[in-house]
Amino acid sequence: MARRFVVGTAACLLLALMVPAAAAFSASKKLALITGGNKGIGKEIARRIGTEPDFTALIACRDVELGRKAAKDLRRENGEYLCDAVILPVPLDLDDADSIAGAAKWVEKEYGGVLDVLVNNAAVCFNDPTLYGRVEYTPFEKQAGITIRTNYFGTLGVTEAFLPMLKKAESPRIINVASAAGRLTILRSQELADEFTSDDLTIPRLSELMQQFVSDVEGGTHAQKGWPNTGYGVSKLGIIALTRILAREYPEMMINSADPGYCRTDQNDNQGTVDPADGAYTPYLLALMERDEEGEEADSGLHFYEEGEMPWTYQR
Repeated sequence: MARRFVVGTAACLLLALMVPAAAAFSASKKLALITGGNKGIGKEIARRIGTEPDFTALIACRDVELGRKAAKDLRRENGEYLCDAVILPVPLDLDDADSIAGAAKWVEKEYGGVLDVLVNNAAVCFNDPTLYGRVEYTPFEKQAGITIRTNYFGTLGVTEAFLPMLKKAESPRIINVASAAGRLTILRSQELADEFTSDDLTIPRLSELMQQFVSDVEGGTHAQKGWPNTGYGVSKLGIIALTRILAREYPEMMINSADPGYCRTDQNDNQGTVDPADGAYTPYLLALMERDEEGEEADSGLHFYEEGEMPWTYQR
């Protein structure tokens, strides 16, 4: 049976939104870092987590000034609650290993070397049909390398940089924002599907597969080898596979992926059908979900959509 968030837990979390939160980080509060937290889904995840009285939401992004404006907006009193959102004052760019290392070093120094929640939200998506004519067209053979480098290898780099701090947390969480575009059925090769779903799959081998996709696209042979015509989809397929591997390697952590749905963001010229605030809800729940200490029900290495566990095939 697919895992769903229990009603009691969700209800308690909704009630928690009405509790005023402190305006500044303290050692007693948990720290959640959200990549790409300056806009769209990432900003809404930061809003929801930062509203929790026990959390500070740390917004990480490439453009510090945009992140600073987002944090200022989130901190404004809004109705009955306050949002404790702060900006990471150094850039975090998924395409820049030095910036990732610099961001991790800053967090380690300023927050006592402990990170409770990492939300890997930042990503790129090329040439959504709603953007045709609005942005410069990038051929697919060039899209693939950029997309995989940013969405998969960049996310992997961020995760590896912050793992030492997550290991020091009492109940560490990693939430990887994925997509239905990365569903298993986009693969046209059973051999590839078997590799991606194998319990023996390792990060080095997964990285080889992701690089193989790029090479096959650039060589014009990807279709005959069973790959789909979507760099974004394969990058998110890699993220879901990475989530499963990390969950096996770090059983003491809760590591899950979440599909926010087709949200209205600038990646699709705001043509999506889901409000980013609604898309942020499942990642937010995963950040706060209580662990099954008795181990009777799996709570890590899973994929979620609309508050419930979703099979990788998207066939319930």
